[in-house]
Amino acid sequence: MKKTILFLMNGFGIEQVDSYSVYSKDLMPNLDSYTKNYLFSSIECKYTNLDDGLLYFSTGAKLPLTYSLIDRIYNDFSSSKNFNFYLKNIKPDANIHIYAFIESDRVLEHLKSFTNFLNKNTSSKIFIHCVLTSDNIDNYKEVEKIITRIHYDFNNCKVATIIGEEVLKEENQTGYMNMLKNEVGEKWKELNKKFTSLYNSKVAPRNMKEFIMNESFKLEGNDNFFFFNYEYTNIENFIKNISNITDTNQMYSLFPINGIKYPMLAYPKSGISSLNSLKKINCKALVVSNSKRINKINYYLTGLSNVLSNNLYYIKSDNDFLSNENNLKAIMDDSFDLIIIDYPIDTFATIPEIKDELKKIDDILKVMADYATERDYTLFISSLYGMKKELPYDNFTRYLVDFSTKVPFVVIDKVFKKDNFRIDIGDTYNLAHTTFTSISSKYSNGSVLIKKKGFKLKK
Repeated sequence: MKKTILFLMNGFGIEQVDSYSVYSKDLMPNLDSYTKNYLFSSIECKYTNLDDGLLYFSTGAKLPLTYSLIDRIYNDFSSSKNFNFYLKNIKPDANIHIYAFIESDRVLEHLKSFTNFLNKNTSSKIFIHCVLTSDNIDNYKEVEKIITRIHYDFNNCKVATIIGEEVLKEENQTGYMNMLKNEVGEKWKELNKKFTSLYNSKVAPRNMKEFIMNESFKLEGNDNFFFFNYEYTNIENFIKNISNITDTNQMYSLFPINGIKYPMLAYPKSGISSLNSLKKINCKALVVSNSKRINKINYYLTGLSNVLSNNLYYIKSDNDFLSNENNLKAIMDDSFDLIIIDYPIDTFATIPEIKDELKKIDDILKVMADYATERDYTLFISSLYGMKKELPYDNFTRYLVDFSTKVPFVVIDKVFKKDNFRIDIGDTYNLAHTTFTSISSKYSNGSVLIKKKGFKLKK
């Protein structure tokens, strides 16, 4: 076993052409020197949030595993006891409001099969409310095509409202409730113009305010709600607010959501996970992160199962825990073969705040690099996702911060000298394989990023 430290500057990446220049060698002189003196390259990472980044790192899944589960059943709803239970509870005079969480065009086939199933078994009108989930403004082009297809290709269905996922979570939803109850609010039939405006304003789809696409969807007391979701999302505020205007007992979902009594399917677990890899090499890992992220990190590292394991331990890094040199040395003792440090920068609200955090990170990296070198540990510096969002610099100016597409990978280990080794083309799933292989040569799954110079791949 060789102790390995994976320091993740999550949210940080290689700045794109249109991005405000946050990073500089003066801001992070230590990181700049490591990129010059040690093995360094950029690796591919198309993810812009923690959920997607963790899912791919731990399981290699590029899409939620729930996609594959629906693939297996979307043409056979009639054989499901849960779906038949749902049908029996739709009142004859009720409309069906489907909240379709839109992430990619994969939803089209699944949603169309589901609405066809409903049309064969009920006489209810179906209204589809599109919930946008992406935090990437480039996603508007794909979303426009998806909603247009739903509008024209789905029988007995009408696209009613369009809303960002984050707005659906907000505590104050007075405007949206008024829209649902009275059909009062912003109206757009020409999606291209609306989405172009949002794109130019750099508003992420998940943060987009609600608007009406088609009318005549006004809520009635017996109406039925179905949440066509692929991942967990917290809509407790929506349920609480809508309980004032309709019967919340008529709420169902595809996968579990807090406040929904009857989900149709259980979340699938992954047979591939970081936990399984740790078990394979009999390795203990310590994860250091802030308290708000630990449960989520554990959920993905264990293969979407939220189990406790003797191979995974956690420490809360709240209140500048990592800025204390003694704390850093304490958590890097020999009790653990792997240390994963999650230090996010995308949790900060302004560009100056992010710069301040990057300065702190740079100081921490110096302590860790010196400590790892002294003890013959391996230190990897990288990120599982690169943020892409518009942020204020001050009260008057906002800029796009675009760290998406590629993230850095730095290897600090005297064994891997630049003269003898190189970093191969790869991504953050290869980073996982590289990390486990660094700990133990017994780990032999997947391709690694570190290669000897002159190494030739077999064709």
